[in-house]
Amino acid sequence: MADKTNPQIEETLDQLAELVCRSLSGEENQLTERRDGLLKTLVMSGYVWKADETVMQQVEERVKNQCVEPSMHRGGALSSMTSKLNTRFQEISRWESKTPTESKSMENDSPPKAANISSATDA
Repeated sequence: MADKTNPQIEETLDQLAELVCRSLSGEENQLTERRDGLLKTLVMSGYVWKADETVMQQVEERVKNQCVEPSMHRGGALSSMTSKLNTRFQEISRWESKTPTESKSMENDSPPKAANISSATDA
């Protein structure tokens, strides 16, 4: 897959895999703290358009190559973590692809109203 992506995407996927490895080994649990930033980097780097595989597949494959022992013995936990990463990636990519008008129309169907200065002051 490296021929379709760029170095930033590859590095970000490696960082995600490293975090998952550490979580599986019980070394540290920064996965949830750093996850969104790394996933947003993937979205902004165009991973959605360049990837033939999901984030879940890519990270899971890399984890199995980077930390064989923990991934072999904790397959269920690995699948759970990568599934959550993939779901969060999809949420972020949907959020980032919305235009400001789409975001506002989804939040509130009524058009914006002019501010009433007299209601905000004593005038």
